[in-house]
Amino acid sequence: MARLTILPVDGAVYRDAGNYIDLDLSGCGIPADVHALQWDGSAGTIEFTDTRENEEITALPDWANACVAKWNGAEAARIAAEEEAARIAAEKEAARIAAEEEAAAAEAEQAP
Repeated sequence: MARLTILPVDGAVYRDAGNYIDLDLSGCGIPADVHALQWDGSAGTIEFTDTRENEEITALPDWANACVAKWNGAEAARIAAEEEAARIAAEKEAARIAAEEEAAAAEAEQAP
């Protein structure tokens, strides 16, 4: 994973591959005083809601990995929904073509 930003107050997880907002991050164990996490792939910063200095990190905390898992779940659900929509569209198109072919065959049978 290259870049990652987590904004707990918004339920937001931003990754290079896209972002999700309003994720339920309540079960991720994010400390209440975290404003944001910024990660560049090898190092990052945790920003706090109080006057503390930002904390430099070289590994993602467990709670950040839990947020990434939530992002992965949302992404998997999005992909599954797109695949289902494509399947339904293909079925509808196949049914339309079959109906046109049946109508053309019936018309040909009735031709003199």
